Amino acid sequence: MRKSDVKTERDVAEYLKDWSEFERAVYVATFRIPEGKVSTYSRMAKKIGRPKAQRAVANALHKNPLYPVVPCHRVVKSDGGFGGEEKAAAARRRHVEKEGVPTAGGKVIIRGDILY
Repeated sequence: MRKSDVKTERDVAEYLKDWSEFERAVYVATFRIPEGKVSTYSRMAKKIGRPKAQRAVANALHKNPLYPVVPCHRVVKSDGGFGGEEKAAAARRRHVEKEGVPTAGGKVIIRGDILY
């Protein structure tokens, strides 16, 4: 399967069949985040049943082989910040802004209506 063939949750799981169960769960859950919404690493960890694994979620998303199909730019720190290298963080911020997510001071304005 080619990256360009990935269109559904099932495709995400199939494309990542050789990855760990944890990583597949992270990528499938992240695939579900709709445009204009964001989630946090902590919320994503809870969604996959691993509530204390927020750092592991961040590490998995850092090596996302399916970007932008799996929209890892929609997962932010609990304070709305974008982790990682400054240039990459700025690119993710611009991407969510284009999708209609409100930001201020370089961070997402965390509100109930945009949280997934």
